[in-house]
Amino acid sequence: METIEPVPGLPGATIRRVASLPSELPDSVAAGPHAFAKPGQLLAVVPGTGRFFARSGETIEFTVDEDADQGMVSLILNGTARGALIHQRGELPLHAATLVPQDGGKALAICGRSGAGKSTLAAELTRRGWNLVADDTTRVTWDGGAALAWPSRDSIKLWKDALDSAGVDPSGLERVLRDADKFYLQVKAVDRPVPLGSIIELTPDVEADQLSLGDMMALVSRNTYRPAQIGALGMEHEHVRIVARTVGVCRMWRVKGDRTRPVAEMAEGILRMIA
Repeated sequence: METIEPVPGLPGATIRRVASLPSELPDSVAAGPHAFAKPGQLLAVVPGTGRFFARSGETIEFTVDEDADQGMVSLILNGTARGALIHQRGELPLHAATLVPQDGGKALAICGRSGAGKSTLAAELTRRGWNLVADDTTRVTWDGGAALAWPSRDSIKLWKDALDSAGVDPSGLERVLRDADKFYLQVKAVDRPVPLGSIIELTPDVEADQLSLGDMMALVSRNTYRPAQIGALGMEHEHVRIVARTVGVCRMWRVKGDRTRPVAEMAEGILRMIA
């Protein structure tokens, strides 16, 4: 049976479960793992999980394989497929956890490679009164004068060791994947887009608080979600434009961060930095 749901943070876009989808996308090129794209369309065929078709910045259609992990289906819908819609709209899917202070103001996006500690740091900030905008992938748009960060889910994905360190019992939490000790921690979140004011990149090596324009462009570009989709979708010009606009209105830093550094210490340093 077909089901229709809204795409989080993308007004007017829908997710539809359908009976079948093709296994190939004619005249397309590779756009990342298991994905192929051409202007306006992206098809991901993920063995053991399903097929996912994102088109026109408006619709995701998907099928589910027998015995598929529903958690993986959700990750692809809210990751690869949702990211494709954002690219198709000429917007920026920033690979970042984004939060806003409790008393309002501009949002902070925390970028970094997978495993850098973005979500753990985001959870620490929520314990200090900050509100979540988006975890993992943040949709950024331009309203003519500001870069806007759009909300998605009201939860943060955390490994069991991070929950243990925070004193949170995971027994009542939803698992991200059925065979992984990673869980969704529900937190207080905003339900509206907010201006993006600061971007921090967690890095294992060199810290920097004096970034050139070129450095900032490179920072945002390398932290764009699913960058292989950009050229395959024919959106290179639009991507450069939204990156440049975002760089023009945001402060940026590179901050040394890894799993060996206490998250409370990282949070304290970042709060002082952006004050």
